[in-house]
Amino acid sequence: MQPVVYILYSNKLNRFYTGVMTLSADERLEHHLEKKYGKGHYTRKADDWTLFHYIECEDFSQARKIELHIKKMKSAVYGT
Repeated sequence: MQPVVYILYSNKLNRFYTGVMTLSADERLEHHLEKKYGKGHYTRKADDWTLFHYIECEDFSQARKIELHIKKMKSAVYGT
């Protein structure tokens, strides 16, 4: 399966979460909603995550670069 960059949104937190996956978008969202990731994982803070957007990539390296770029855009210092 092709790597995908995905963005989830929680209305409860009014926040986005960005990650990379090799699962289908539905499977990954289900894992977040079922809190299958560690105790300190950010998505455990809410139970209303929805898939906001996803980007199919050629390989994992490209997906990781896109993920990091999106995360940098949320930074207060982006573009300075």
